[in-house]
Amino acid sequence: MMKTNTLRNQVYCLLFLAGLLSGPQASAQTFSAMLVGGFNLSQIDGDKLGGFNKIGFNTGARVSAKLSDRWSLSTEFLYSQQGASRVPTDDISSQYDKIRLNFVEVPFMINFSDWKILASAGVSYNRLINYEVINDVGSDISELEDYRTDIPSIVLGATYIFSEKLALNFRWSKYLRSLKAPDNNPNTEDINFIGRNLGVRLYYIL
Repeated sequence: MMKTNTLRNQVYCLLFLAGLLSGPQASAQTFSAMLVGGFNLSQIDGDKLGGFNKIGFNTGARVSAKLSDRWSLSTEFLYSQQGASRVPTDDISSQYDKIRLNFVEVPFMINFSDWKILASAGVSYNRLINYEVINDVGSDISELEDYRTDIPSIVLGATYIFSEKLALNFRWSKYLRSLKAPDNNPNTEDINFIGRNLGVRLYYIL
C-alpha cells in the first residue's frame, strides 16, 4: 500500500536536515531538533460516529529552521494513528464500530513565537500504511472499504515551552479531501469521510 520511493525521499530529506545539526554553529543559530511523543484523539465526519473517541499514538521527530527571532519553519516525520470509535451514545444506524488508520505523516509548518508560546499553521501530507475497519456486529470489513492512501490536511498548533529541553504541544488537523474515493456509481450517493484530530504531544529538545 505504501509507495517506497516517496517515503524514502521523505526520510532522506529529514535526515539531511538533521545532519545540518551536526555543525555546532548552525545548531545554535539556525536549526533545532526534537523528539515527539504523544497521542491523537480522532473522529471521522461521515461515519455517523460522534466525538473524538479514537485514541492513537503520534510519535516521531521534528526539525526546525529559525528565520528570525520570532519566525521559524519546521517539518516532522511522524507515525500517526487516527480513525473513529463507537461509544454508547452514538447513532445506532452507523454500520461502524471502529476504524483504525495508521499513517506516516509529514507536516510542514510556519511558526511564530512570543515569550514561551509558539503558534503554528501549515499543511500535512498523510500516507496511509494500513487500516482496519470493524462493523457494528464485530466483523472485520476492511477488504470492503476502499480508502485513499494520500491525504492532505490542514494543521494548526500551539506549543508552550516550559524548559530548555521540554515543550508541550497541542494541535488540530482536518483532512482536505475525503478518505473515501468516489465510486463512480450514479445509483449510489458518495459519502465524504473527513477526519479530524486533536493531538497532545511532548517535545524533547535535543
